[in-house]
Amino acid sequence: MKRIFLLLLSLSLGVASATAQVVKSGTSSVFVDSTGQSYVQVDQPVYFFVAPNDKPDSLVLIPSSDSQANPMYFDGDGVHYLVYRNPSNGEKVPFRIYADGIAPKPRLKFQSGLILSIGNRFYVDANAVAVASAADKRSGVKVAYAALDGGAFQSTSNPLQFPAGKAEYSVGVYAEDNVGNVSDTLFFRVITAVDSVVKIDNIYFDTNSARLKDGVIPELDNLAKVLKEYPEIRIELRAHTDSRGVDSYNMTLSERRAQSVFRYLQTKGVAAYRMVPKGYGETTPVNGCANGVPCTEQQLQQNRRVEFKVLPIKSVKK
Repeated sequence: MKRIFLLLLSLSLGVASATAQVVKSGTSSVFVDSTGQSYVQVDQPVYFFVAPNDKPDSLVLIPSSDSQANPMYFDGDGVHYLVYRNPSNGEKVPFRIYADGIAPKPRLKFQSGLILSIGNRFYVDANAVAVASAADKRSGVKVAYAALDGGAFQSTSNPLQFPAGKAEYSVGVYAEDNVGNVSDTLFFRVITAVDSVVKIDNIYFDTNSARLKDGVIPELDNLAKVLKEYPEIRIELRAHTDSRGVDSYNMTLSERRAQSVFRYLQTKGVAAYRMVPKGYGETTPVNGCANGVPCTEQQLQQNRRVEFKVLPIKSVKK
């Protein structure tokens, strides 16, 4: 009786990330998990060997008349089934091989201090602690690396800490799976100043209008979803205008805009006591478009915006 061994040639792969300005290298291999499932990297050569039971180190390359059989390339992510027929006794030996072509997905998970998260942004208390890791549903994560504020990437064996004294941190994370697939670098923003002002993407208004445009609804729905996930959070809704018109009128217009967002979020189930609508008129432009300054329509629209600020967490009577 003979048995089959799989061997995947070790190849060095260079994967460059222009944004992170780092070079990551992975080594392709065969990986067998605790259940006996074999994994190989997609598009890498897999050689099949046989050896007698009593001499497992005496590997012999399986001969084949098929030029594509040894080595064999698995060109798509997923399960592949092979059958080897033992020429000495005719016995058929089946193999189930998973070709892994998808890299891990980096993530940042907080052990303490998390207030809320929106996409890749995390709002945290000072001295919050997080662990950079990755998720992989195939061969599993071999190692993950993290870099804080553009520093050197290091193994994520140690938790990341975000002390007071700095309003925002940047964390880059990438990972390698057990067969050599290397992920892109994913960047996270960690904001320790919880009173930071955050612009709600794509929430703009027409000139002299407080009516919500149809295109803004998905963004507000997303904010409502986040607020439901974090019921202890209270926010100030901050609405703004551009610099055209009378200052006092613009202040009133911005208050109407804040109320429009406030009322919509109420219809999505966010309690009124958790939101403080407030208008700022033209007092805080995001660019130089103040009174008397000529600006394009695009620049003016940037100021007709809505933002929110996370308020200090405290006990509030409903």
